[in-house]
Amino acid sequence: CRDYGVDFVIDKSSTSLWTEAKKAAGGQGFAAIFDANGVSTLSDSYDALGQCGRLVVYGFHSNLPKGSDLLSPLKWAQMAVGMFQMPSFDAMNMTLENKAVMGFNLSFFADEHAIFAAYLGQINDWILGGKLKLAKVSVFEMEQVAEAHKLIQSGNSVGKIVIRTAATPKKSKA
Repeated sequence: CRDYGVDFVIDKSSTSLWTEAKKAAGGQGFAAIFDANGVSTLSDSYDALGQCGRLVVYGFHSNLPKGSDLLSPLKWAQMAVGMFQMPSFDAMNMTLENKAVMGFNLSFFADEHAIFAAYLGQINDWILGGKLKLAKVSVFEMEQVAEAHKLIQSGNSVGKIVIRTAATPKKSKA
């Protein structure tokens, strides 16, 4: 991971995420935390911010049923309970600590072509300039779509999953 510019890697399946994160922050807290998990991490994410820190919430991965639980009414009921346990953040406390909580949902940007073009152009420049390295991409052929779907629903995928479709035949000029 150091090849990607990462200073610390925390495997939360084998160690305490927040104990290790506090060690990594050196007691200063973090300038920014990007949280895609949801209810299970939001409070701790906020607590781990330093002065002027920003918590950016962009998903609720830990709230949603996964795999075989996707069709379980019990898991969906548990998700609803989780929504009621969603932390709230005190505006006065945020002001005193100079912290902020922000959120966004990419699906609302579907028609924002100019914004995406600008952002993707910047990201492309960073990649070409060696400032940003690409993480793992798992490529599956169309015949393996069930395997790819199983991987993403497992919650254990790392990086991006791509399904390669057949090449579009070129139209002949008649």
